[in-house]
Amino acid sequence: MDTASSDTKHAEQTLDMQLSQYADMIGGKNFFMTLAETIRTTREEIMLLEKRQINYPRGTMTWNKTLHANNWRLLVESAKVRTKEGNILLPAEDKRHKNILNMIRSLKPLIFTVMPANADDGNGFSFAALEVIDNQTTLVSPLFKALFTMPIDVLRKKMA
Repeated sequence: MDTASSDTKHAEQTLDMQLSQYADMIGGKNFFMTLAETIRTTREEIMLLEKRQINYPRGTMTWNKTLHANNWRLLVESAKVRTKEGNILLPAEDKRHKNILNMIRSLKPLIFTVMPANADDGNGFSFAALEVIDNQTTLVSPLFKALFTMPIDVLRKKMA
């Protein structure tokens, strides 16, 4: 097996393990899947409201800053883009570079917090939407991708 295939396989195994760990923090895989399914059915308008909260049957997800429609759409769009390195920051020559850079600056401090309704289910967890590596490299966090953009059937397989 070549190194690239090995690295991809390792990254997938690591994501699978991380998803299981996060699921355990809110009551298990079924509760995690319920959260992901609730997020998928939540309209964009709810994400953009001042309330900054989504309730799902087993808990609540909140976030720490008001989201603006353009930045939110660009973040979700960026999370769906599949690049080899995962870097969403385009070269300066690209006409979308400035918009993405502004979105990164605006959403860099964005943190989501998931808390189960019942304390016996776990302590919950928090995660950033973006991982800023350096001035030329920014990644959408794997957990953001899993909860917001990964197809439910793929997520379900990763959680199995």
